[in-house]
Amino acid sequence: MPKSNPIVFQSIQQPTVVDQIIETIKDALISGDLVPGQQLPSEPELARQLGVGRSAVREALKVLQAIGVLVSIRGSGTYIAEEPSERLLNPLSFAIMLGTDVSSELIELRVMIQIGYCELAASQATDSDWQAIEHAAQAIERLFEQENADHEELARLDLKFHYAILEATHNPLVQKIGRTVEELFFQSIRDTFKERKNVEQAIKAHRDIISALHSQDLTQIRAAIVNSLNNTPWKDEVKTLRRIHVNGNS
Repeated sequence: MPKSNPIVFQSIQQPTVVDQIIETIKDALISGDLVPGQQLPSEPELARQLGVGRSAVREALKVLQAIGVLVSIRGSGTYIAEEPSERLLNPLSFAIMLGTDVSSELIELRVMIQIGYCELAASQATDSDWQAIEHAAQAIERLFEQENADHEELARLDLKFHYAILEATHNPLVQKIGRTVEELFFQSIRDTFKERKNVEQAIKAHRDIISALHSQDLTQIRAAIVNSLNNTPWKDEVKTLRRIHVNGNS
């Protein structure tokens, strides 16, 4: 199973820094000196090659294991992961979450991500995926018909609608990134849904998105995504995005 090609690291000339060890291993992966499934030298050997202390090596390896770059096999050693793990996206998720304000940059990211995962879902969706998307759309419509429908629950159902489309991509990495980005807008959407007219507009936008997905027309999908943001608190930022995505300049 695991490959055991030997690799000799260049000594780190700087003082012992965990980040430098991680950077060295990353560079080795980029250059192809390390490949998926390859076994790393032992901690003492790594420390010797890198010219650093064993405690720093141990800490760096723990970080890389925690995010899914390395796999430790008891009684065998430490290996480069053979397949990407969803954990690899955790640092990205937290980095995005730390920027909690709904900025124009975040809106641009959301539109880009939504267009991408909707285009992928349109081509990959199975019959059961289409049913799940339809059920998600109907769930928010049914709740909206109730008098004094809870705006927070409506926002959660709006989120589930996007989750259903993400599931239809059948790509775990896309799903992870998409969920992270969509969740950042939950609080804003919840506040917006305090006004029923905004929920009504969101429901119409969902139907337009579903229609665009079925068409598999990329221009129609892009237009549906951008239009869905037209009646949101971020509509001013959407004006520029409309020119970029709908006019075919992307």
